[in-house]
Amino acid sequence: MAKQKILVQDIADSLHLSRTTVSKVLNGSTNVSEKNKERVLKKAAELNYKQFALISPVNEASSEESAFLKNERIPGNIAFLFHKLPDKQHIASLLLATLEQEVSKEGYTLSLYTVHDDDMKNLKLPNTFVLENIDAILCAELFDKEYCKMLCSLNKPLLFVDSYYTFAEDNLNADILLMESRYSSSNMVNRLITANGLRHVGFVGAYNHCLSFYERWTGFCMALQDCGLPLNKSSCIISQDDSIYWDRLWLINQIKLLDPFPELLVCANDPLAIQLMSCLKELNISVPDRVMVTGFDNSPASAIVTPSLTTINSHSSNMGISAAKQLLNRIAAPDLPYVRVYLQTEVLFRESANIKIQRYESI
Repeated sequence: MAKQKILVQDIADSLHLSRTTVSKVLNGSTNVSEKNKERVLKKAAELNYKQFALISPVNEASSEESAFLKNERIPGNIAFLFHKLPDKQHIASLLLATLEQEVSKEGYTLSLYTVHDDDMKNLKLPNTFVLENIDAILCAELFDKEYCKMLCSLNKPLLFVDSYYTFAEDNLNADILLMESRYSSSNMVNRLITANGLRHVGFVGAYNHCLSFYERWTGFCMALQDCGLPLNKSSCIISQDDSIYWDRLWLINQIKLLDPFPELLVCANDPLAIQLMSCLKELNISVPDRVMVTGFDNSPASAIVTPSLTTINSHSSNMGISAAKQLLNRIAAPDLPYVRVYLQTEVLFRESANIKIQRYESI
């Protein structure tokens, strides 16, 4: 039987580190803490990874490594909990990279933990999560209300990057970091309606999926009210099942049902807007000539998709710096009042929604 090939991800998973950190160490980057360098190089030798297979693992682990293997406390450990690991197009991916750089400067390790559906249902921490080893917790893509409440009961410094849409009503013992969504969305939609004399405008996305989506929805509704236009839900695609939007057949059918057909479709984020434009293309509906489309987040794909996507820049790399500062401040001063931090955003008008269009009453 062929010997199993060891991947960078295997090393990352075994140490609860990100793939980015492991790659930096293996490629000789200096922008990694000495603690993580030692752990990665030792694990690479143990697993016989490429040229590191020539290095003999030391017989006696360092006291720090021994503590890690025995589930003893390692000072300076921040846990990053997520439900779904963000891909390169998700803002949390860029946030993670800068966050890791910032906390490592202060001697902290960032450990990654996946919260599976069963964990969520049973209000359990991940199997490999040892609370006593953790100094603070960062959560991304965790939108289950009861699970978030459980995390708040752990008595650890806790920062949510976005959360469930009624988070503000529950007065939880946690900080939250958000990109400003409501007023930037309202400003963008208002400007497009006014500049192009639009009459029919729709929203696409499960606006109760998370707090940021809900704030984008309320910003959309504010713009309609300011422009004297009615909210026509028959011109929107707003199923509250967030996963169904990635079913192309379902989305195409929803587009066909829009009546009156909108001149502008405002999407909850960039991946959804790109999915929508692909379906519109399949239906031979031209963007932006027949319908304008906007997104949110300024993901890497938004600038290279055709036509380029009008979006709102969330400065996701800066969110990583802000998240690191907030976590470190909370560790240093745990008794300060909890905060809700909004980072400024800005509209980026591109090809998908920046010109006057010819209006159609139906398709």
